[in-house]
Amino acid sequence: MKTVHWPVPVATFAMSLLLAGCDQRPAASVEESATQSTASPAPLTTEKMSQQEGEASKTVTPVGTGLCAAQEEVLFSCQLENRKIASICGVENKAGTTVAQYRYGQSGETAELTWPEANSADRLKFASVPYSGGGEAQLHFRRGDTQYVVYSRVIRTNFAAGEPNDPSMEDGIFVRKGDRTIARHSCAGPDVRPIDYEKAKLYADNVGDDIVESEH
Repeated sequence: MKTVHWPVPVATFAMSLLLAGCDQRPAASVEESATQSTASPAPLTTEKMSQQEGEASKTVTPVGTGLCAAQEEVLFSCQLENRKIASICGVENKAGTTVAQYRYGQSGETAELTWPEANSADRLKFASVPYSGGGEAQLHFRRGDTQYVVYSRVIRTNFAAGEPNDPSMEDGIFVRKGDRTIARHSCAGPDVRPIDYEKAKLYADNVGDDIVESEH
């Protein structure tokens, strides 16, 4: 079960709804099981043990801060279904201004994408909108003709009178080019930090309810 650290506004809202009402591989097929040897495995040598430990260290999932440094504010962070990490961190640029910075990549490695750069005056945009029995928050930016959108949403799934709302909570990112969504990844790791509304208002430009639509 993944641990979700909901910001206060979202956590309170999600709780009110409830009161109102690692990459796992598929099991081996019969054919595969039939071809596996039943002999006792050979004892691990020191070399093999070191090799296995090295492989295991590559799959360690960071918890809490994601790609943000310990001293930085975390506006959003999670491990995605593609095993990459998407984080939005509150940082100070070279002009001394506090801004939200998007980072995407692997833990312990140089980020594949960082936006904005430290010497840039660009800023992410923050938008939020209420739904019937839910709501959505987004932090997004444009890089050339490509738009990157990080989202956290709560959607009511049950409208039967007198029954619980059964809210569905989803976080992730999607990428648009022109009028098409060209990539989408949902958060799938054990530790999710949904968009923090209050921090987003401090570190990004508030554009009201101007959220970016995406095909599902």
